[in-house]
Amino acid sequence: GDVAGKGISAALLMATIQSAMHSQLAAAGSISTAQVVALLNRQIYASTAPEKYATFYFGIYDGSSGLLTYTNGGHPPPILIHGATATRLEITGTVVGAFPSSQYEERQIAIADGDLLLAYTDGVTEPENAYGEMFGEERLIDVLFKHQTAGENEIIARATEAVLQWTGSPELQDDMTMLIARGT
Repeated sequence: GDVAGKGISAALLMATIQSAMHSQLAAAGSISTAQVVALLNRQIYASTAPEKYATFYFGIYDGSSGLLTYTNGGHPPPILIHGATATRLEITGTVVGAFPSSQYEERQIAIADGDLLLAYTDGVTEPENAYGEMFGEERLIDVLFKHQTAGENEIIARATEAVLQWTGSPELQDDMTMLIARGT
């Protein structure tokens, strides 16, 4: 997830989201990812100021079937690298916390042995160079293809390095968060 805004209020909202997710998952028996995100949306909407919201991606991976079931509430679409193909996982609903009755959908995708899945925040793709051009998803995908057989930490380091080189600045314009998973 990624909270709109910065500072203490954004950190507190992320802590609230994490706490709500832990509570929901502990109490849930068989609940869909869409139901979890819809409930989270209602909780955040009811307990925060109108201008506070977050993008949110929630997935559950079943290692025995290789299926990833997910719901994406306005978060940048995670990227699945399968051989020479890059697939952006769909956004299936709006941000969480902005509207009381938002609807969310659930999707499934197969993750094969050796596939690479990258979930990331917009701080990875939105930094701009001196000409105002964003780094963008295509450049990120190029980095993933180039380093897809490397270790996870190496891939994150190369992506971070590419973004910093793109901006020409030693400081980040926004937080950059990346999570990598591989199919087994």
